[in-house]
Amino acid sequence: MANTHEKEAGCEFLTTCDFFVTIMASVPQFATKMQEKYCLVGFQACARHAYAEQHGTGSIPEDLFPNASSF
Repeated sequence: MANTHEKEAGCEFLTTCDFFVTIMASVPQFATKMQEKYCLVGFQACARHAYAEQHGTGSIPEDLFPNASSF
């Protein structure tokens, strides 16, 4: 039987993150590497994810990088 949590893997904002949709759209190879690190595996370490958890998804600064150390 398949693990029911497999579909929950990764960030819930993976497909709608403005950072990747706008800023990183021009460098897809780099965007893919960042998504692998911050969206698929380690989204708990993503500054954008943390900001969304604290302030809501509508207030994330567009230029906040996933690897920002403070915001």
